[in-house]
Amino acid sequence: LDDGSIGRTCPPALGYSFAAGTTDGIGDFSFQQGTNTSNPFWNMISSFLSKPSDDQIACHAPKPILINAANVTLPYDWEPNSVPISIFRVGNFFILNVPGEFTTMAGRRLRRKMKDIIVDFGVQDPIITIAGLANSYTHYITTREEYDGQRYEAASTLYGPHTLTAYIQEFERITRHLMQGTPAASQSPPKDLSKKQISLLPPVELDTVGVGKKFGSVAVEAEDQYVAGKDHVFVSFRSANPRNNQRIEGTFLTVDKLGEDGSWKTVYVDGDWCTKFIWKGGIGSFGISFAEVVWEIPKETEQGLYRVCHFGTRKTLIGQSGEAFMRLPDWVISFNSGSVAAAALVQGFRYIFTAAHHLRDEMTNFLGWSRYKDFSGCSKTFLVRI
Repeated sequence: LDDGSIGRTCPPALGYSFAAGTTDGIGDFSFQQGTNTSNPFWNMISSFLSKPSDDQIACHAPKPILINAANVTLPYDWEPNSVPISIFRVGNFFILNVPGEFTTMAGRRLRRKMKDIIVDFGVQDPIITIAGLANSYTHYITTREEYDGQRYEAASTLYGPHTLTAYIQEFERITRHLMQGTPAASQSPPKDLSKKQISLLPPVELDTVGVGKKFGSVAVEAEDQYVAGKDHVFVSFRSANPRNNQRIEGTFLTVDKLGEDGSWKTVYVDGDWCTKFIWKGGIGSFGISFAEVVWEIPKETEQGLYRVCHFGTRKTLIGQSGEAFMRLPDWVISFNSGSVAAAALVQGFRYIFTAAHHLRDEMTNFLGWSRYKDFSGCSKTFLVRI
């Protein structure tokens, strides 16, 4: 530490003010920011997860521990015990990659220390930036003064009052190795839990569009003309779940302008401020869904003929169409059927379905079929005038 004493980080834990939320997002119950004392009732509730030891309580002080994440391992580790950090250099530009959110002052202290080190190695006027939320997430990192205040960010500083000092120490070490061109020692990375994540979001089983309808066809058509800077265009398309294809580096919509040569030129996509993509559907809609496209026509829009188009991907029956049925718990089937015997019969059908699905999967892979089919559709042409 700065005074020459030895400090240490603590096993990960969250404090009471973590549950209080922030000024722009207040939490529930009686939790308040700035809390530095514990409550017997909430201590009892949190002990069902994990009760912190006296050493952990002393290590995190003055933060009263609400959630002792260090010992919670079901269904997997709640928080990492090792975190990834790195530094990139491009000329005199340096990027400090951190797995959390630094407060303004914490970030200034880290950058100032790294600048002093880099300048010592002869780099003039280095530009240093912090890339937060890189490669993992460990909540917030505050200064010691902010930590003592125990507001939301301080209570969310996982590894205790010396968390920032630990980051500065380790970044100083790897920065020196970077400047010297020598390898830096490293511990084992955090566990890869990507395949163990639990999602309460139901899978997309099947997209439907209704009898006699087509995916991408227009349900609510555009009007004949609009005034730039005053009107907005609204078009609804028969669509499919956007989770089928998130269209990374692509778009769910385009606003196209008709050129003098008769060709269409895209002027706006779903990443523009003047457009909105709204999907409506899901459970209870029997797979039927709609994509609503809204274009708030900018004042500077050129007069001319335009259209709005939608792009999507639907999921068909080919493949594991019975997954939702297969995932139903036995008690649900038994309760709804009113008979354990009926549930047993259903379970027998499950085995038959399983065999059929495996066979269908093999056929699908062998024939190169895919359950996902792209579609698109466009509105009629309309006039935008100024």
